[in-house]
Amino acid sequence: MFWHKNKLKIFTSIIGLGILIVLAIIYSKSKDDTSDLDTIVFLGNKNLAPIVYEDDGRAKGVAVDIVRALEDKIDFRVVVKALDWVEAQDMVLSGQADALVQINPSPEREELFDFTDELLESEFSIFTDSANTHIRRVEDLINMSVGVEKGGYPQTLLREYGGIKLVEIPSISSGFHMIKAGNLDALVVDRWIGEYELAMGDFKSIQLVGQPVESQYSKIAVKKGNTELLKIINNGLRELKDDSTINDIIRAWKGKQVLYFTEEMLVRLALYISIGVIIIILLIGFALVDRYKRLSKKLQLDVEERSMELEKANELLRKANMELERISMIDKLTNLYNRRFFDISFSKVWSQAKREGLPLSLIMIDIDHFKKYNDNYGHLAGDGCLSSIAKVIKETVKRGGDFVARYGGEEFVVLLPNTSLEGARTVAENIRQSVEGSRYPYQGINTRVTVSLGVASIMPGSSSNPNDLIYAADEALYKAKESGRNRVVAYGNNLDN
Repeated sequence: MFWHKNKLKIFTSIIGLGILIVLAIIYSKSKDDTSDLDTIVFLGNKNLAPIVYEDDGRAKGVAVDIVRALEDKIDFRVVVKALDWVEAQDMVLSGQADALVQINPSPEREELFDFTDELLESEFSIFTDSANTHIRRVEDLINMSVGVEKGGYPQTLLREYGGIKLVEIPSISSGFHMIKAGNLDALVVDRWIGEYELAMGDFKSIQLVGQPVESQYSKIAVKKGNTELLKIINNGLRELKDDSTINDIIRAWKGKQVLYFTEEMLVRLALYISIGVIIIILLIGFALVDRYKRLSKKLQLDVEERSMELEKANELLRKANMELERISMIDKLTNLYNRRFFDISFSKVWSQAKREGLPLSLIMIDIDHFKKYNDNYGHLAGDGCLSSIAKVIKETVKRGGDFVARYGGEEFVVLLPNTSLEGARTVAENIRQSVEGSRYPYQGINTRVTVSLGVASIMPGSSSNPNDLIYAADEALYKAKESGRNRVVAYGNNLDN
C-alpha cells in the first residue's frame, strides 16, 4: 500500500540522487583537469648558486625568485624545482615540465627550444690556480684540461675552440676541488656563480683570470612550438621589468652575495686605491697651494695696505714731530723763533760762515722803557706791544736766510749771514725807523714805542767763537741805551780787526 502510494516520489528521489552523483564526478574530473592546466612547472639547474640551486629540497636563487614573481602577473600557479640539468632538459622535452630557467641559447638548443626575452646577464669566465700564470684568455686553454658542467652552455661554447680537453664535472664546487688537486687546469663558468662558490668554499689558491670568454643574457626556454606558453611567460616578464620587480630582486640578491677577491683583483684594487690616494693627495696639495697662493696674495695685499697705512702714519708722525719741533722752536707770544732755537741755529750758521769764509752779523734789540709801558698800560698791553713789534721786525727783515728770534723778555735778535757791519747797521736802522713810525693801539689809545739796537759783525775764525759776537752786540746795545735810546750803535770795527 505504502509502495503504491509513494513509488513516484521514491523513483524521483533516486533519479535526483543519481544526477547529483554524476555531476559531482564530472566536477571533480573537471577540477583535476583545470588544476593541470593552471600550473606551470619550471625546472632549473641545481648547481648554479646563487642563481638557481637546491637547499633542503626547495629551489632557491635570484632566477627562482623572478619566476615565482610571475605568478602574480600571468594568473597561473607557478612551481619551480631545481634538478640535475640534463634531467631537467629531458623532462621539458618529454612534456613532464613546462619550462627551463636560466638557460643560454645556442644553435643546438634553438632546434629544441623556444626562448623568452632576456633574463639575467651571464659572463662566462675562466677560473684557474694562481700558479697557472700563463692562463689569461681562452686561447691559452688549448691542450689544457678544462672543466665544464654536463649539458651546460660552456660545454657548447668551448667546443668551438679546437684542442681544448673538455672534462665534464658534476658540480662547480667539485670542479674547483679538481683544480686544487691538480686534476684540472681550469674551469669555465658564469662569473657570478664561480665567485660565489669560491667565496663559500676553501679555494684560496684559485682565482678568476682575464676577460670573460663570452657575455650574453640567459633566458627561459619552453619546448619548441609551445608559442602560447612562451607568449604568456614573455608578457609576465615584461610586466616584471616595467614595474622594476626584476631589478629589485637582482638588487636584493646582489646585496646578499659574498664578495670574492682574486689576487689579480686585489692587486688591481690596491692599484686603484693607491691611484685614488695619490689623486686625493694631489687634490689636497693643489687646494693647499691654491689656498697658500690666495693667502699669500691676501697677505701681500694686507702688507701693502699696512705699509701704506704705516707710511701715512709715519708721514702724520713726521708732520706731528715737525709741528712739535716747530712749536718747541716758536715763541707763543710773538710767533718768532725762541731763544733755544736761536742757540741751535746760531751754532750752525757760525760753522757754515767759518767754513765758507763769510762775515756774520748780529743785531740785538731792546724795547725802550718797556717796564714803564707795562706799568702804565698793564701786562696785557705789554704782551700786545711785544707781539706788534715782533711783527714789525719780521716784516722789515725780508732777506732769505736772515733770522729773527725773541731773545728773552723785551729783547730780540736778528742774525744776518754773509752781511758786513755796514749792511747790518743799515738793517738795524730800518728796524728802528719802522718801530718808531708804527702805532700800537690799546683801548683807543695809539701808543708809541721805540727800540735801541746794538750791531756787531765778525769773520768767524779759529781764534773766535759765537759768544764773542753775542758779547759785542750786547755791548753795542748797552751803549745805545746809555747814549739816550732809540738809536743804533755798532760795536767799533769788525771784531776780527
